[in-house]
Amino acid sequence: MADQEKLAPLPAGEGLVWSVIGTLISGPVVWGLAGGFLDRRLDSAPLYLALGLILGFVLSMYIVYMRFGRESSKSEQSGGRS
Repeated sequence: MADQEKLAPLPAGEGLVWSVIGTLISGPVVWGLAGGFLDRRLDSAPLYLALGLILGFVLSMYIVYMRFGRESSKSEQSGGRS
């Protein structure tokens, strides 16, 4: 085990990209599963699945904007200073 090489940490930009991608994928997956569960329990057409997917897309984009988009706009307004 001592012979295993340690993996180098991801560059800051690459970690940010994977974080954004993970957030954008997880929203529709989680809410789509919740909608699919409601469709099975209520024996309905895929109405709740569609609503869950739409809600997941919207919420994940909102979370990405609030978490990552506002930080860059604040630094642009302050002239690049934090």
